[in-house]
Amino acid sequence: MSVWTHVAAVVRIDDFRFSDDQPIPDWDEIFGKECLFDAPSEVWDDCEAHPEKYLPCGSEGTLQKTAWINPDSHMVAAYTVTIFGDLRDYENLDEIIDWFKEKVDSSKIGIRQAVITATNVYETKTWAYEL
Repeated sequence: MSVWTHVAAVVRIDDFRFSDDQPIPDWDEIFGKECLFDAPSEVWDDCEAHPEKYLPCGSEGTLQKTAWINPDSHMVAAYTVTIFGDLRDYENLDEIIDWFKEKVDSSKIGIRQAVITATNVYETKTWAYEL
């Protein structure tokens, strides 16, 4: 029987955007790329060879992410990134929490708030970023 780990994380990011045409941060570079179940074999091979470039991965793919861009470029609360998903055959919650902490703590972006919760059939763990 497979073990499933369920993850939900949110990161709110501050940025001083002075115009609508300012470049948006590269979320793949900051948090990692996705390798989804139906990705081509080249992507799966790269994910296996370079897991540090990807979001945490189970046997059916990585977590996923979305980014919301505040339409008001004058607001400092500029972006919200969500990281979420269900990882099959992955049960190490500490590893996921540590991965998230490292991404948040080492990022060169202005973190306003960040929180993650991960759960499997054995336990649930939550971590919140503190300034």
